[in-house]
Amino acid sequence: MVAVVLALLPRAASAQDPGAGPNAHHEAARIIAAELAMQDASTRLEALAAEKPSGLAESVRHELAVSAATYSFRQAARLEELRVYELGGYASVESAVVPLLPSGMRGSLQDSISALHSLFILAGIDEYYLVNVHFTHAYFDAAPLSSLRSFYLEAQRRYGVDASYLASINFIESNFGRVNGPSTAGAMGPMQFLPGTWNNYGQGGNVMDPHDSILAAARYLVHYGAPYNMRVAIWHYNLDYDYVDAVESLARAYRANPGWLDRMYYWNTFG
Repeated sequence: MVAVVLALLPRAASAQDPGAGPNAHHEAARIIAAELAMQDASTRLEALAAEKPSGLAESVRHELAVSAATYSFRQAARLEELRVYELGGYASVESAVVPLLPSGMRGSLQDSISALHSLFILAGIDEYYLVNVHFTHAYFDAAPLSSLRSFYLEAQRRYGVDASYLASINFIESNFGRVNGPSTAGAMGPMQFLPGTWNNYGQGGNVMDPHDSILAAARYLVHYGAPYNMRVAIWHYNLDYDYVDAVESLARAYRANPGWLDRMYYWNTFG
């Protein structure tokens, strides 16, 4: 049996140097494929949203089609996350892959990698290639992205803090509310407030409620200088400039490409 298996192996294949990074052209092709899959799923969802099914059979068909398209989008977003982490793990691969991508994709991708690097440094990790993606959170454990977006925008209207910063903090602190603590320091909720801080900024709300928590985060940032001095305001959120750099990098990614938030909503998730 072993001889049969060995006979099927390509003769030209050779062992890869374990210290070598992924192939740049393969990585670029995989990223583009994931992008195209997300675009296709989004197009299908737009078309389905315009439909008005009548009758039980049509309604069931419509619901199945929506479920299939949203699942395709989630899977493509996760595949792209894997590629982003690989680029983030190897500076030489990132520099080789990015020029191979369409120009419209580069900025948000590079900003996301910069954010990952800042978070790795914050965690004391200096060998980035050792960090792997773990799809450990059920995607439905967070509030729907449409609801979160409305909360970010409400906070922006009321307090002047750009929605992109609130989305960035929401992702970094709790993966959009999927990891609500308590943390080792006792912080809780989608925006990770310590009890004393929540008493000052929560205005009697529920720290575990994403709406209350996001608005409280905006009030906290305003107290420390937002929107006029975002770096100082964000620094007070975690007292570390690597954290500030991570928040600002993701916020830039979201502002440059609003669709980047749609895909990152499904990062580290399953289902």
